[in-house]
Amino acid sequence: MTAWVPSVRSALRRMLRGPDVDVVLAFIAFAVLLIDPLATSQVKELTPLDAGLALVTAVPLVLRRRYPLGVLVAIVPLLLVCLAVFHPDRAAAGIVMVVVFTVGLHGHRARARVVGALMAPVVAAGVLITSHRLGSDSVAETVAYLALVLGALVAGDAVRARQELVRVLAEEAERERAALAQHRFDEQRLRYAHELHDVVGHALVAINVRASAAAHLARRQEGVSPVTALEEIASASAEALGELRTALKGLRSDESEGVPLRPAVAGLTDLDDLIAGVKGAGLTVELDMAAIEAVPPAIGHAGYRIVQEGLTNVLRHSTARNARVRIGQDEGALLVEVLDNGRTRAATSTGGSGHGLLGMRERAAVLGGSCEAGQVPGGGWRVRARIPIGEGQR
Repeated sequence: MTAWVPSVRSALRRMLRGPDVDVVLAFIAFAVLLIDPLATSQVKELTPLDAGLALVTAVPLVLRRRYPLGVLVAIVPLLLVCLAVFHPDRAAAGIVMVVVFTVGLHGHRARARVVGALMAPVVAAGVLITSHRLGSDSVAETVAYLALVLGALVAGDAVRARQELVRVLAEEAERERAALAQHRFDEQRLRYAHELHDVVGHALVAINVRASAAAHLARRQEGVSPVTALEEIASASAEALGELRTALKGLRSDESEGVPLRPAVAGLTDLDDLIAGVKGAGLTVELDMAAIEAVPPAIGHAGYRIVQEGLTNVLRHSTARNARVRIGQDEGALLVEVLDNGRTRAATSTGGSGHGLLGMRERAAVLGGSCEAGQVPGGGWRVRARIPIGEGQR
């Protein structure tokens, strides 16, 4: 029994297709044209001529969707002939209503209104002239026919307008969905770009500093072995590769949602490990973290990355050997500050292109905050970010 359900549904869909419905409608119109005069006693019996006229009049309905105006122009004279020969008054009016409705629904809008408005009084006049019942009743009936035909035209135009509105709204919704998907894709791409920049940039700067120290020791041939620096290079590179592999997992389409990215969970509580790694690169960092309320993970992660990038910039661009990191809270906002007292060194092979500062500003801006960086009076460089805690909870 279940096996028959798909075939029945497909058969119904085929039956409801436009051309099939129009063929059925043509048969119905043919039958109604013959039944109406008998039912209203306009004629006592039908002749082969009546049947032929009814058939010729009904056949154009098969093409009413494809050529609505042409079918209307062709069928109205045929209906007038039928009215003059065997008087199918109500059937003629009903067929004209169907065709006029189709013109309003599928035809060119301006021409549909003009032709439909002209054909309606023609049909009404034809009913009046051929009814052989001239008088007040026939005039009222003709006016009713006129109103029905014009109403069918208006109804078709209204349905067409609603279909157009639905189509426009559907297209607009589709464009909005595409724009939203592109926006989400851009946000995700920017987030991964920030993560990769921070992870790789910080690790490479630390490796560069340690490698330079090891090379300096080897050139001077001092008693201190560069093995310690080389071990630190191996440790820093291994850690960076681990974070890089974890971050890149999120770029896979089947794993992009819900991937437990290691960089994503790094927060303010991980600053001690970060500072310990920086100290191994020759930079002493003082951490001043005031008592703050629990912050959302997104804000804590942003604060961690801003500190990381700030210290990376100190290693890369400053002659400072000491830096200070301050973490605090002020009026419902997280305050992050990285300060050093060194001078900006000349550009080296590791010089950046400014993406680090831009990335810090973008991280803060996404969470509704701000980030500023610049020189301080008396020498040194300061990075300061303020991120509203309430914004990050969205």
